[in-house]
Amino acid sequence: MEEATSEASITTFLEGVLNGSGWQVDRVRQRTSRLDPPDYWALFEVSINKDEEERQLRMVARGAFEHDAWERVRSRLERRGGNRECDPIDGVGYPRIFPESWHAYWFYPFDPAMPNLPSAADPATMAGVLLGLDAEAAQAFAAAGRLNIERVRYLPEVGAILRYTIDTGAGSITIYGKVQPGDRGLRTYRIVDGLWEAAKKYEGLLYLPRPLAFIDELGLLLEESIPGKPVGGNRLSTEFGLAAYAAAEAVAVIHESGVAAGDEVLRIEDELSRLDRVTEQFAKVHPNAHFLLNDLITHMRAHVAAAEQEEWLPTHGDLKYDQFIHHNGKLTLLDFDYFSLAETSYDLGKYCAYMIPTAPRNWEESMAAEEMRIMFLQRYRELRPHATLQRFAIYEALQLALRAMALMWSQTSGWQKASETFLVMAFERLKSRLPEAAQSELVG
Repeated sequence: MEEATSEASITTFLEGVLNGSGWQVDRVRQRTSRLDPPDYWALFEVSINKDEEERQLRMVARGAFEHDAWERVRSRLERRGGNRECDPIDGVGYPRIFPESWHAYWFYPFDPAMPNLPSAADPATMAGVLLGLDAEAAQAFAAAGRLNIERVRYLPEVGAILRYTIDTGAGSITIYGKVQPGDRGLRTYRIVDGLWEAAKKYEGLLYLPRPLAFIDELGLLLEESIPGKPVGGNRLSTEFGLAAYAAAEAVAVIHESGVAAGDEVLRIEDELSRLDRVTEQFAKVHPNAHFLLNDLITHMRAHVAAAEQEEWLPTHGDLKYDQFIHHNGKLTLLDFDYFSLAETSYDLGKYCAYMIPTAPRNWEESMAAEEMRIMFLQRYRELRPHATLQRFAIYEALQLALRAMALMWSQTSGWQKASETFLVMAFERLKSRLPEAAQSELVG
């Protein structure tokens, strides 16, 4: 897999795809990788040029480490377009499959889990969808450059966010679209619509994008444009502190909303089983972390057995500081893809675990993170003083362990030390009480 995703292999493949087109490879850069054994993804940014023209492509390398897993990947890719031409310049970058080495390449907007993504990224198609134009008028509108579509984020086989800017003749309008596999887009639309209504009851506590429509034939959720930028990781910034306060208010509203999560349930036993499955991976690459994780899992299970279950509530599922957009002091919460039913402390433990910097630049960052953690919990307790939080320490330790796991999978520079630090901190959090300011009227 390392060879298949090396810059040399990617460049050789690209040169073959571009041969005869006049386009040349300028630069290849790996943006992200994702390991979910036995599956693997790597996403590349590819710069190409022709005469004075330049383009940016997104290319995916997809592989598997076990035969059965590879057969599932291969079968799906063949069904979705494995026998069609890979043409990322004038058509669609359908997959090229390499069965002998258990890997494949494709180009955005193709995606085997989101077969309608090419249509959602096509200006002519979307001019018809968004403006109600017939095929000829939609083609003319797109050809005139009056509908611009930008890729904001693309995570292979998980989802894509697109920005649509429409030239109305009297100014421009911007809306956002999200494409997800299966019926997850419709599910997200219903959840956000329900939360939008719930937020009206708690004015000023939860801001989120207004859902505009769900385009069933494209699996496309449309939402209003939100001004601002995502909150960054600088623990000393004003925005980071504001996000902690806003997160406490947002999760309190979500917990009180009563919005149905369907069949999605986040159980702590499942999360611990997930950690069980990666302990042997740690044994091969970081023995000390392997022993720490094994011991931590044992202690977490003992704490789970000793603590009563908390109240089961609607849950954001991925509550982190970077899920907030900041603009002039207003914080808007995004991304409800993992919305589920879970115990009260799930969201709280996750937010607190992600406040800890992976590589703090100085002691001040670590101190600021701790202060924001206390403020976050205190504000939540003010809004929900009777919340059941007897398993908070377990959930915070769990999320720190999952961060260590993610670092091991990413293999970024310094991951060994950082993952070990998170596991040691998980032990500390597991044995700790809630900060004194957040203990008022604790139930359980």
